[in-house]
Amino acid sequence: MDTTNREGNDTDKDADKDTNKDTDKDTGQSLSNGFSNCTPLFWLATAAASVGCGFQHGYALAILGNTLPIIKNRFDVSDVYMSGIVSGNALGAILGAVLAGYAADRLGRRKALFLNSIFLNVGWSLMAGAPSQHFFLVGRVAVGVGVGAASVLGNMFLSEISPVSIRGFIGNMFGVSGSLGFFLSVGLGMPQVIGYKDIGWRLVFAFPILLVLFQDAVLLACTDTPPYLATIKRDIQETLTSLAKYRKVLSEEEVENVVYGEADVNHTGNRVLFLREILSDSGHRLALIIGLILHSSRELSGISAVYSYTLQIFEEANVSDPELGTVGIGLITVFTAGLVALLADKIGRRFIMISGLVVLIAAQISIGVSQTCYRTGKLLLWSCGGEWTGPVALVSVFVFTAGFVSSLGSILWIYVNEITAPEARGKTNLVCFAIHWGLSMVVLFSYDWIDKSLAPYTFFLFAGFLTLFLIVVVFMMPETSNKPIHQVCHELREQSKRWPPTVAFLRKCSTVHPSNDVASAKSQVYSTP
Repeated sequence: MDTTNREGNDTDKDADKDTNKDTDKDTGQSLSNGFSNCTPLFWLATAAASVGCGFQHGYALAILGNTLPIIKNRFDVSDVYMSGIVSGNALGAILGAVLAGYAADRLGRRKALFLNSIFLNVGWSLMAGAPSQHFFLVGRVAVGVGVGAASVLGNMFLSEISPVSIRGFIGNMFGVSGSLGFFLSVGLGMPQVIGYKDIGWRLVFAFPILLVLFQDAVLLACTDTPPYLATIKRDIQETLTSLAKYRKVLSEEEVENVVYGEADVNHTGNRVLFLREILSDSGHRLALIIGLILHSSRELSGISAVYSYTLQIFEEANVSDPELGTVGIGLITVFTAGLVALLADKIGRRFIMISGLVVLIAAQISIGVSQTCYRTGKLLLWSCGGEWTGPVALVSVFVFTAGFVSSLGSILWIYVNEITAPEARGKTNLVCFAIHWGLSMVVLFSYDWIDKSLAPYTFFLFAGFLTLFLIVVVFMMPETSNKPIHQVCHELREQSKRWPPTVAFLRKCSTVHPSNDVASAKSQVYSTP
């Protein structure tokens, strides 16, 4: 790239905004790093990606929670076939995650989102208009492809268009919208709402199509993300144009962070990395390992089973009104997700994640205790049967939901993108989400069998898995809040040089100076032919 590219920057109309290092007198932060500096298009893009990706994820995950009996009776399907329908979302999501990882790097985040709309619209249409269980299953898998791709693309798009200081808030919009999708699908899916006529449940499955169309309409006015344009397209002029569309004022600090800091943080020559290159590099490899641990812990927490078999879990614990219990889960999901979005940039991702996991494990143990006491009347030496099991199970599932949403249901969505360099982001997300959805499919497909084999001790198994993951998270998960991506990548590279690769505050380590590498990247961007 020669210096003519720099000269073109001065004449570009969209990027012709003054850059400055002014700071807000109240917060002390750069003007380019606050809510007030984001343009209307930025907020529209955030809303579009949220409802076109996050909402679809939550809606698809929970839509069968209350409609499962209706669908089963309508098509007169067997339990085995019904398990296939439940797990079909996760099966399609594996393929969607793989396709999205490649499409995000080859086509860009924006074009990949457009293409993904096809899977979502076709899938929801097939489910809503299904004349038989076979069409319904195909539609469920197609929606799964769209949801799997959306979980990769939506998080990537939101984190990459966001200023550093509110990246936690914006990134968590995926989780907030997913929670809204979950709550709405639970409410709309109740028999008291949709009734027992054929048209009711079909309208519920057709509703998400409207939000996908809204996303596509907004994306027509958007540009691709600045980090993608700087790193993979290697076009400084387009990067500044993109930043100018999403910011009212450009600061030198943000321009350097995006154009130079993220341009080549690991000296790869500004190109997309192959998976083998990610695995051979210690920094990229550690980011991938941490991502895999977090995604695995999400699915092995049993959350997919809780959301899809909510009524069954409540009935096993003697809850008197299971349908209203699912509505309570939806309300708690929305409230917790919103609270985490507000706090993520203030108290940090690491603290929220660890606290949420502790609450989650305690709730799992409590659910296991209530189920055991109700079904056997005895736990070890304790004779514990009684009517108290129902209220305790209900409260425990509510606490489980709050703990999950505050950790693995919110922070996870943005965190992997924060510890991964742009050139490795597509492939890292591909692997993480493929494992994520693969485990989800295994849990969904086998939960009924596991529950019958281990009942009433199923949730003790999930608690054991999460306890192991919690220990790893405490020692390996670095803080990313209010840090530019290049700084996080350098700190992670330092962490990867130690064995075991624990976070810096647990042991002495050498000082990191990411600014030196920003200058190096800046020089390389201008000098690379």
